[in-house]
Amino acid sequence: MRVRQACLWEGPAGRQAEQRASAQRVREVGRKLADDHDRLDALVRELASKARVELPGEPTEEQLSWAGEITGATRDGFDRLYVNRARAAHGSLFGLASQVRAATRDDAMRSFAQTAVDTVMRHMTLLESTGIAETTSLMVVPAGGNELDGGDIVFGVLMVALAGGATFGLVRVLGAPGRRA
Repeated sequence: MRVRQACLWEGPAGRQAEQRASAQRVREVGRKLADDHDRLDALVRELASKARVELPGEPTEEQLSWAGEITGATRDGFDRLYVNRARAAHGSLFGLASQVRAATRDDAMRSFAQTAVDTVMRHMTLLESTGIAETTSLMVVPAGGNELDGGDIVFGVLMVALAGGATFGLVRVLGAPGRRA
C-alpha cells in the first residue's frame, strides 16, 4: 500500500522535475524516477490484484502536502525542494521495504520487496548525484512512520495463513510421498 501511495505522488513529482527543474541533472533524475515509478506501480498493482488487496487511489495527506509544496515552488527553490522531499520519502520507504523483504515468507512478496528496495536505493543515489541533497533530508519521517501498523500485520498474518492453507491443501491432494492408494 505504501509503495502504491509513493508512486502516486513521486511519479508526477518526477515528471514536474523533468519539466521544471533549472539544473539539467535534476531534470534527468526526475525523468528516471518517474519512469521507474511507472514500472513499480504496474508491479504493485499486479501483485495486489493477485493477492486480492485493494490499493489506495491517492497519496497520503503528507504526500499531497509535499506535492503541493513542490508544485508551488519558485524556479529558484524548485530543484532543492524536489530533491530533498523525494530523498526523504525514499529513505522512509527504503526502511519499510527492507522490513517486508526480511520478514515475508511469500516468494512473490519477497521478490517485489527486493525490487522496491533496489529501486529506492537507486533513486536515493540518483537524487544524491544532483549535488543538492542535504544530509538532513533523510531525517524527515512522513506521517505514519516506518513501522508496520496493525493493518500491515493483519495483512501479513492473512498472507501467511493463506499460503499455509494452500500448502496444506496441496499436500493433501498430492498425498504423502511413498503412499499407495
